[in-house]
Amino acid sequence: MATLPDTRQAASSSTTDAEPTLRSVTAPSGYVFPAIWSFPPIFTLQPNPQTFAHQISLWTQLLLSWAKFHRVFTLDAGAVDGGDCRDVFHNSAINRRLQPPAIKQFVSHLLKEGLISPDPPQQSSTYLIYWKKPEEWASIIYTWVSDHGLTGSIMTFYELTEGDMAHTTEFYQLPPSLLRRALDVLVKRGKAQVFKGEDVAEGVKFF
Repeated sequence: MATLPDTRQAASSSTTDAEPTLRSVTAPSGYVFPAIWSFPPIFTLQPNPQTFAHQISLWTQLLLSWAKFHRVFTLDAGAVDGGDCRDVFHNSAINRRLQPPAIKQFVSHLLKEGLISPDPPQQSSTYLIYWKKPEEWASIIYTWVSDHGLTGSIMTFYELTEGDMAHTTEFYQLPPSLLRRALDVLVKRGKAQVFKGEDVAEGVKFF
């Protein structure tokens, strides 16, 4: 295709035969996929550089929005179906799937933009998805710690993300590897000290 449709126009009644009406799709989870997700060419790499850039931008917005809604933190680029992200990369209603070569290029873009990072490092298969970046998680965690009078206290990683007080927080069940990245930010800011012991649970002291 030469261009991707403007979904605001495509959803109206003024569409032409060459540009079919596109409609948003509400998944059983309640997430509303944008209308462009139902446009088959969005799942095929576009050769035109300008169109490809627009395509990648649309996929970036979609993935981050979907992952945030479902609290999905990992992307498995090595899996044929995208691993935890299989539901966003496959639209069964139109029988279209984002293929591994396209996912690979998409991952390269996300890495360049700092929206994912290898987890563990030094490999090119599994990634953390930054629908909130570590700096944002760091600020959220520290604000919560301050608001609850927990500065000066020591908490294990488990208590921080899985404990009784954590259930209503945004960082509830935050993956340990992403938690470490957020706490590293606080360490650099002089607001935390991380304890890494082999025989005891990892912990953090907030200042």
